[in-house]
Amino acid sequence: MAHFRSGSRSTARGKPRSATLVALSVGFVLGAIAGVTVPASAGPSERVPAARTSAAAIPRYDHVVVVVHENANQEEIIGSSQAPYLNQLAAGGASLTDFHGETHPSQPNYLAMFSGSTQGVTGDECPPPGAPYSADNLARQLIDVGATWGSYNEDWSAANPGACTSGSYARKHNPWLSFANVPAATTYPMTAFPTDYAGLPTVSYVVPNLCNDMHDRLFNPACGISTGDTWTRNKLSGYAEWAKTHNSLLVVTWDEDNFRSENRIATILYGAHVKPGQYAGRKDHYSLLRTFEDMYGTRRSGQASTATPITEVWDDGGPSPVSVVDPGAQSGVVGVPVSLAVRVQGGTGPYTCAFRGLPAGLSAAGGGCAVSGSPTVPGSSTVTVSATDGLGAVSAPVSFGWTVTSTPSGGVTIADPGPQTSKFNQQVSLALRVSGGTAPYSCSGRNLPAGVFVNASTCVISGRAWGVGTFAAEVTATDSAGAKAVAAFRWIVNWF
Repeated sequence: MAHFRSGSRSTARGKPRSATLVALSVGFVLGAIAGVTVPASAGPSERVPAARTSAAAIPRYDHVVVVVHENANQEEIIGSSQAPYLNQLAAGGASLTDFHGETHPSQPNYLAMFSGSTQGVTGDECPPPGAPYSADNLARQLIDVGATWGSYNEDWSAANPGACTSGSYARKHNPWLSFANVPAATTYPMTAFPTDYAGLPTVSYVVPNLCNDMHDRLFNPACGISTGDTWTRNKLSGYAEWAKTHNSLLVVTWDEDNFRSENRIATILYGAHVKPGQYAGRKDHYSLLRTFEDMYGTRRSGQASTATPITEVWDDGGPSPVSVVDPGAQSGVVGVPVSLAVRVQGGTGPYTCAFRGLPAGLSAAGGGCAVSGSPTVPGSSTVTVSATDGLGAVSAPVSFGWTVTSTPSGGVTIADPGPQTSKFNQQVSLALRVSGGTAPYSCSGRNLPAGVFVNASTCVISGRAWGVGTFAAEVTATDSAGAKAVAAFRWIVNWF
């Protein structure tokens, strides 16, 4: 495996000089609809001064791995039951809650995160033959300061490196192949990703194929969010845990959201020197590129030169003590399922939790930090929970109340509306029938198509469906006594 440095080629698999691998799982979203891109100024590259106060808090990692997934709204990932591993990374790392793609569709976002500019590209057409771009980029910047670069591209074939497609591979999601100043020998198939993580380049990008990056979920339910989540766990969980003790970083991001104007996507940083938590400052792919430029002292290029780097997530003094976030008072109803995920922060993941005093019928399976089940006996309990981190440190206990009431006579019910089908951008209206229990009722929705919402007080689903695909929709009705009922049904949105 060749790791390129300025003016030389190295075949050594040992640690690159002064570099730690940051695993960045960036979720690239393929734009399914032609859109208008606001071009980013390519601007002249700018040499970074020797002293950079903005980069003082950014660790210099030995390795960075970046994984890019496709076309998912931030809330479709964070908190979703379809993405348990990605949410495990978010809980144990830094979750950027206001991170954005630059534009739609996909290809300009890949170019932006790699070179600081969309290079004037506004669509998803296959790049011109050869390597049409000569602009500065992250790979060239790293090589020029003596660091190493590599990309791992699922389903890409070295036998036909310039192919537009190959199986489920798409060149438009692999921008480094279009730059003449990036050595061809730094491009690898995903099968070459090492099991000895010390042999990784300083910075690597990992691009799954169109099914495993969640892109094809718009057309194929077998390529859904859970598929991308499982792929990330299978391919990168080993590296993620290794990174925490080897001065390395994993970053998971997406190229764009599901074609909304806000273009807000999930981005997770996991590894050594990362303070677990949620961070709300607005960032984008240019911010990520600027962070890498400051991390390794390279020149800055394009819009990264004026972007705000990610500085708030780093912990130079070691991890803060492990602690449990107080979930506050809880309530439930006999026979009604409950779910409570207790948040743990600080220390070194993974975490386990010990609960005392849970209401009868509730438990935390396998020493986990999520409580589930259905209460069986009414009454009030004081619940105490403590957490233990991966190094054996134990948090201070946290106590909270949990009240369980009897099931109202008759019980609240919500009628199953059955499978629903609609077309892209079609106005929909679906009134759900709620009865029993104690009125008035309130309703909430989950996994509904993008652009479709449930009115909390009327329990009517309405809007225009923007997300194309098959959705496992759920609507929960809650009566005034807190009793709940759930209607789960399939909703298919077709293009035509």
